Amino acid sequence: MTTNPPEVTFTSRKSAVAQRVIAGVSIVAVAAGAIALAFSGEPWWAIALWELGLLVTLMFLLAVFSSARSDADETAALVAAGTKVTGEVMDKTLYDTGDSIYYLLTVSVPLPDGGFEARHRCSQQECKDLEPGGRITVLVDPQTRAWAVLH
Repeated sequence: MTTNPPEVTFTSRKSAVAQRVIAGVSIVAVAAGAIALAFSGEPWWAIALWELGLLVTLMFLLAVFSSARSDADETAALVAAGTKVTGEVMDKTLYDTGDSIYYLLTVSVPLPDGGFEARHRCSQQECKDLEPGGRITVLVDPQTRAWAVLH
């Protein structure tokens, strides 16, 4: 059995467009803030610290902007080539980070040529209710082994 094939993050085309618009507007705002900050008259070290913070924010926004389209493309490819199968939950681990609670499920995904085990991290009620031995619906592309849990 192969382990850890890629899990697809379901993202619709509309959601990807919304993410890109929000990230694009935010990128423009951060860039404008960085330019205005340079001429603010603050001490050079304060400007440098603020600019560094804005640079980190800009990198994060660029990552959101670029990943939105690839997530939507991966979703479309999986929906086009995928097959619904019933996976079996092999293991379930609870993680409490203090701010949120999520579950890490080890799922056995059956395929005609042998299947694989994959890990799904989730905080949704459907995953909370599952126990080892339980069944979960998975959309999987038998060729690429890309997969996603259908909630």
